[in-house]
Amino acid sequence: MENSPPENDPLPHRPLRHRLRQHWAVTFLGRRFSKDQYLGLHLTLGMILSLAMLGLFAVIGHNVIGDTELTQFDTRIGLQLQAHRLGSPVFRALFGAITQMGSRMALTCVTVLVALLLLLRRHRLLMLVWLTAVVGGGLLDLVAKHAFDRPRPDFNDLYWVHETSPSFPSGHSTAGLVAYGLLAYLSLLEMPRGQSRAIVPALAVLVLLIGFSRMYLGAHYFSDVAGGFTVGSCWLASVISAIEVVRRRRKHLRALAAAQAPAK
Repeated sequence: MENSPPENDPLPHRPLRHRLRQHWAVTFLGRRFSKDQYLGLHLTLGMILSLAMLGLFAVIGHNVIGDTELTQFDTRIGLQLQAHRLGSPVFRALFGAITQMGSRMALTCVTVLVALLLLLRRHRLLMLVWLTAVVGGGLLDLVAKHAFDRPRPDFNDLYWVHETSPSFPSGHSTAGLVAYGLLAYLSLLEMPRGQSRAIVPALAVLVLLIGFSRMYLGAHYFSDVAGGFTVGSCWLASVISAIEVVRRRRKHLRALAAAQAPAK
């Protein structure tokens, strides 16, 4: 006599593969990796990137305390850059100018200008997110600086470097990555593809140059800049993920409304 499925099996004729698809865990994971869900793949990738950058920041922060291989590397690189700077007035002036692009005054001007442009375009939500992202990045940097309280290098360029705040992480690197990184993202949303393709790489190069300029001028150690980039990336990934959730949810709700609207 052939074996028959149990009478209490709710899906006696369904294959195991189909039953697994009905399981809540499989359904949940499927939605998290779906490109169509507004809480889907973009949010999952954003959370993974944010957590990865946070973990990397923690590793760097742990290794800047005391006499470690990383701090020894910091000193060697800093002294080599100092030697090059003293013998290269052109590069000294060049990176002195570049570092100003990450200064508080420059980023304040960029923040106000972008906020006004978004307001004129009636993107009030994006304007609020923009302001929140820039201010939030500054607050994260401030908290981290006072938490680690690392002294500044003693080989800094006194003509270009006047900051006296703690060294880790680099504020220019953190704020520059958040502001110019989010500006690159906004350009992808609001500008024609041809223009955004030119702007995004240019802003990425600018962020890297600002970070290098802080090392070249002796304002920060290498690990300070790396820490600034990681904590800035963590915050930026979180902000962009939040924007994408809102954008995709609005699109989803508009599609539902259009589908439920009576045909004329």
